[in-house]
Amino acid sequence: MQTYRIRKFPSKLFILIIVFIVIASSQKIRLTIKNFAFEILVKPFRVASGVKTYFTGVKNISEENLFLKQRIAMLSLELARTKTVTSENKRLKALLNFRKGLDYRAIAAKVIGRDSTDWRKTVIIDKGKNQGIKERMPCATANGLVGSVVEVGSDSSKVMLLTDPNSRVGVRLAPSREAGVLVGFPQGKCKVIYLSLDGDIREGEAVLTASFSAFFPQGLVVGRVTEVANEKANLYRYAFVRLTEDMNKIEEVICIDADK
Repeated sequence: MQTYRIRKFPSKLFILIIVFIVIASSQKIRLTIKNFAFEILVKPFRVASGVKTYFTGVKNISEENLFLKQRIAMLSLELARTKTVTSENKRLKALLNFRKGLDYRAIAAKVIGRDSTDWRKTVIIDKGKNQGIKERMPCATANGLVGSVVEVGSDSSKVMLLTDPNSRVGVRLAPSREAGVLVGFPQGKCKVIYLSLDGDIREGEAVLTASFSAFFPQGLVVGRVTEVANEKANLYRYAFVRLTEDMNKIEEVICIDADK
């Protein structure tokens, strides 16, 4: 009987160990299942939170980029405005100095309109009869002559530019002293006609208003000779002229009262 009990004891011990292992395993399995279930339930919320954080970050970056773009645009506009004001001040200072050097009464005006085609080259200025503007008054910038007044209103006037085909100005070349008539030419060019055939005219000569010019004071700079050639019938020579002022960029002018 005693021997039986001794033999049974290992079997019971083994069973107890198995049961313990099963119980322990069951607890571990339950814990694993519990953790797995918890992860399954919590993961969508974590994903949603991550997505929210991501889009919040993207939104913040987009808003920051928009702010920076707006700031850059504002700075660019301010820079352009500063350049414009600086350029305008420089032009006005040059006009003032030019005006002081004239022996005639002069009226400053701004260009407020433009009509520029192949057969018509005019601008509108913001001065008229009420400000002392009269027809045929020469108009110039600090760089040189640009045209003359052809129509006068109460507070605005029309100026025909030198490049207008209807423009005519008596000029003299220096140093050759050759005299001719500066005329406008299609495509915004100018040339001096009626130059003598035997004159020693060279490229680069200065072109100035002449004393015989009816409405223009003598000595105003017009441009420089770029090319000299003979007229087809060889009756006279002509010279193309590069004007000292770009007619497409005129913003202010001085109207000269040569009668004063």
